[in-house]
Amino acid sequence: MLDVQQVIEALNLQPLTIEGGYFRETYRASLVIPGKALPATYAGDRNASTCIYYLLTPETFSAIHRVKSDEVFHFYAGDAVEMLQLWPSGEAKIVLLHNDLAAGHEPQHVVPAGVWQGCRLVPGGNWALMGCTVAPGFDYADFELADRQQLLAAHSEHGDFIKALTNR
Repeated sequence: MLDVQQVIEALNLQPLTIEGGYFRETYRASLVIPGKALPATYAGDRNASTCIYYLLTPETFSAIHRVKSDEVFHFYAGDAVEMLQLWPSGEAKIVLLHNDLAAGHEPQHVVPAGVWQGCRLVPGGNWALMGCTVAPGFDYADFELADRQQLLAAHSEHGDFIKALTNR
């Protein structure tokens, strides 16, 4: 099995400074959806879809964030990932991404638009390689990092997880 540095080099991954982890965009649809055809929450045109590789290490995590589009996560290799989702309804879910179906893990999972989500390796993990497909395509204008205090006030039962997946 490759070590994390070999995976980073083989896939030419770069640090994802705004969120954490490593990534490389692998696809951006040439089809563009005009802004007037999208809900008013989108400020302008968007590519129909985008896709990235996304890698987590023990030193990194995906900071809790939300986007205006649906995100589809795909697990490729490595150790299991735990994802915290905080829904507008107040519901919270923890999803395990991996290919161990017998352990109840999911190799693919959809995060609907507007749901707060962040993830990390399960304790003791070395690295995890995933993919994320977004439709309409990802644009930084649609990305919002969570405020720790606001999430703690709304979801105190997941306080330790929220603290682990937020920087502010």
